[in-house]
Amino acid sequence: MSKYLVSFGDSDKYEVDFPGNLEEFKNSDRVKELKDKVESFLKEKFPMGNFADIVPLHIEEANDKAGYEKLDMTKLSDLLKNAVRQIGVEKFTDKLNLNAPFDKD
Repeated sequence: MSKYLVSFGDSDKYEVDFPGNLEEFKNSDRVKELKDKVESFLKEKFPMGNFADIVPLHIEEANDKAGYEKLDMTKLSDLLKNAVRQIGVEKFTDKLNLNAPFDKD
């Protein structure tokens, strides 16, 4: 059984066990389901936005001594809250940049 670390954008990393190599995990139904849950949650919160570039999925191999928390449904909730926070920060930064004194628009 291999261990992989999963995160979205700047979220915490969570450990996931998977009986295959990194490429198989990236293409697995488990990863697709996770991405779908995050995307559908964000579309519900922000129907007009495409935020995959703000909260991209990161997957990496974990070493045996990593000690990260396992990804489960309670952690998924934390991950989704963090994604919403990241989008809020990005949108606030965009607004600040538009109002910058050097902005010509």
